[in-house]
Amino acid sequence: MEWGIINTENFKDIYEVPIKRWDPLSTVKITSEDFGVRSGRTRYYGHYSYISPIRGERPKGFKTIEEEKEFFDCSKEILKKHKDVFSSVIEGKQVYDDGGIPIGDVYTMIITQDEIRRDKPFSEKPHRIERIPEANKALTLINRYPSMARIVDPDIEKYVKDNLPSHLKLSRGINLVTISRHFYPSLCFNLIPEEALSGIFLSMKAAILYCIEEAIDKDYYDIPVMPFFNIGRKAGGSQPRIHSQTYIDLNMDGHGSRLEGYLEAFKEMGDNCHLCQTTHGDTDRIILKSEFWTFYNTGSPVRNYHIRFHPNEHLRRFSQLKINQIEELAYSLKVIFQALDDIEIDKNRNILFNCCPYGYDANFHLFADIIPHETIGGAEMADDMRVARKLPHIAAKEIRETLKKYLQ
Repeated sequence: MEWGIINTENFKDIYEVPIKRWDPLSTVKITSEDFGVRSGRTRYYGHYSYISPIRGERPKGFKTIEEEKEFFDCSKEILKKHKDVFSSVIEGKQVYDDGGIPIGDVYTMIITQDEIRRDKPFSEKPHRIERIPEANKALTLINRYPSMARIVDPDIEKYVKDNLPSHLKLSRGINLVTISRHFYPSLCFNLIPEEALSGIFLSMKAAILYCIEEAIDKDYYDIPVMPFFNIGRKAGGSQPRIHSQTYIDLNMDGHGSRLEGYLEAFKEMGDNCHLCQTTHGDTDRIILKSEFWTFYNTGSPVRNYHIRFHPNEHLRRFSQLKINQIEELAYSLKVIFQALDDIEIDKNRNILFNCCPYGYDANFHLFADIIPHETIGGAEMADDMRVARKLPHIAAKEIRETLKKYLQ
């Protein structure tokens, strides 16, 4: 079932396919038409899980914390020589480690090479590709180890639906991974060029738009899209090369409780968008405000040093970002990550983009979160709350002071 393909050759059992399961104790049926979702399908909001057996087969990058630390401190010359699971794809030929063992393989499906469209999002065959030119910045690929099924044999799909218990469903969607052309292990200021990070964002944007167009042609609609970065092993990053992922949910069965909260909050704001009008604590929580972006420590952090950021323009989706906004975002993230490094905040971090789903008619303002890794307690898992020790305006002051040397 690699690359989200289920066919007669790899299907074994109804419980060995990607499944989506809504939690009956926290799931509510959507009855309103506030956000323009189509009638005719039952939809929910609440907690759900993607359960995918194939996720456990993902190859791992750094094996130890010590090995990971070496890369964050290494030279650019060493980075150029590093081989990882994506190297065979990049080079267009099988790559081996120093012991002669194959690393990854040459088969993949490229949705966008930089911003150029390549394989169709519903392609059914991974294939060999030619070496990616040095001039390219990024590639967006179909994730080989997805949490959703992208292509399903019609007979198998019917069999699974007929035999799965009613509380389970075959999970449908597209999982993308966007990688840098060259190997960079983090967003560290002195390691990754600004244009490489911009390239990742531009390839993501082009791939999302391509996938949405193709999904609509197949009569999918009301589509949540979740772009994110997992940076570091403790933050869920199974590969050291800087990369993003995008989950495109094609189940057409609703959205999570957190997104519901955001949708309802923006609905209540109406034309008085909080992100357009707030001063973020009379500016004492703002750490960086530029022409196109505002970065600030949120007043209700889910981790210490939790940073939230948004475009100053009222946009609803990541895919609406323009080139100048993307270039400034790449630079800003680099310097902010370096500032967090300087004040010794955990290098394992998530970047989560919160977007209005396609097909939803909601007055949403795109925003994102930078969440450093921390161990959390039981109460924090029992409810949608967090316990933090650092006042946000003090955290913001620390970051602002550190940023000065990079913004001069």
